[in-house]
Amino acid sequence: MGQNLFFAGRRNSRGLTPPPEGEKPHLENAERIDSYRWVILVLVYLSILAFTLIFQSIPPVLPLIISELRLTYAQSGLLMSLFSLPGLFISLLGGFLSDRYKMRPLAAGCFLLMIGGTMLIAFGADLRILWLGRIIAGIGAITLSIFLPKLLSQWFKNRELGLAMGLFNTGVPLGSILCFGLFGTMGSHWGWRIPILLTGVYLLITFVLFTSLCRLPHAQEKRTDKPTGIYKSIKEMGWPIWWVGFSWLWFNAAFTSFATFAPNFFVQKGYTIEKSGLFIGIPLLGSLFFSTLIGYLVDRIKHQEWFIGIGAIGLTILALFFDLSSSFLLLVILMGIFSAMIPAPIYSLPPEILKAENVGLGFGVISTCSSVGLFVAPYVVGKARDLTGSHLSTFVLISLFFFLVAIFIFLTHRSRSRINHYCPK
Repeated sequence: MGQNLFFAGRRNSRGLTPPPEGEKPHLENAERIDSYRWVILVLVYLSILAFTLIFQSIPPVLPLIISELRLTYAQSGLLMSLFSLPGLFISLLGGFLSDRYKMRPLAAGCFLLMIGGTMLIAFGADLRILWLGRIIAGIGAITLSIFLPKLLSQWFKNRELGLAMGLFNTGVPLGSILCFGLFGTMGSHWGWRIPILLTGVYLLITFVLFTSLCRLPHAQEKRTDKPTGIYKSIKEMGWPIWWVGFSWLWFNAAFTSFATFAPNFFVQKGYTIEKSGLFIGIPLLGSLFFSTLIGYLVDRIKHQEWFIGIGAIGLTILALFFDLSSSFLLLVILMGIFSAMIPAPIYSLPPEILKAENVGLGFGVISTCSSVGLFVAPYVVGKARDLTGSHLSTFVLISLFFFLVAIFIFLTHRSRSRINHYCPK
């Protein structure tokens, strides 16, 4: 329809171009289409909140689940990790599919998997049913989390992409704060299944809104690119996107290790469990408050690698000070500021360093690397803690992980510089 309006505004009855004042209908239509990207941003934000609510709905009510179903700690831990496990295997395929097929039916399938998995958990009376529900919900949620930044990159590619990605990356900390702030209390009063059921209701509402309102920019809908196999597409992407992915891997490895083992460290230092939880939550607040600002600065300054490198070096130094200092409140506040410098620049890089037909696959690389970090790092750090009997080894490894973020983002910068030198735009 937009194309018809365009040509209607461009030609008179003889098929000739009218005077300049004839441009107004086309300009108004273009502005209307351009403003729709903010609708897309709202849909994407509601959807990433849905992802986070599924992911974090279990920890606040886990003690209640353990009590009712008489689970061991190993079984309850598996209930959490099974959500992330599909990301190791399906992320690349999900990104590839997002480059080759229409977004709406793919996202609809993800939402149905998320809703189905959540309902299995809400009504499941057997641990194996709960495990199955987490796997099914994880497949849908992790795949959707790849589609969402791809959709943003299509609508915001030409301007304000950093701002959009900054807002997008506040969804996870906000959803986590909502879960840890509300779900435990709700579960204590009405049972652990109620928060899970409410998550399912939210998923259903978001599913209806997304499938009703989501669409691609007109230029993207009309593309007729030749389909390419996944292996050829991976080869075409080159090394820079993998360096970005590895940077994101080490960032997630460090952060999840800190969230896993720092509470016990704080308790041993004499703090209450509630105070320890506050120390863990403050870095999330940093991302919530500063990620949008960082995204705005990325739009103005570019040089994403510098933001990521500065954030990583700052976190490297801070992690070492936890076992050497007692000023934990100051350390976690600074940690929140420096950690906010990384997500938005990471997510704004794939649209810049990849061809349009491979951007989804690039986000698949980032998701795969993230899943590896989330799945492997806590075990490695925990094993080091068991072998050494010291918290120092924990924070040294976390510091090392943050330092590796800086190393791999430097490799990204060097690879991009070489490509720009030999293949200038």
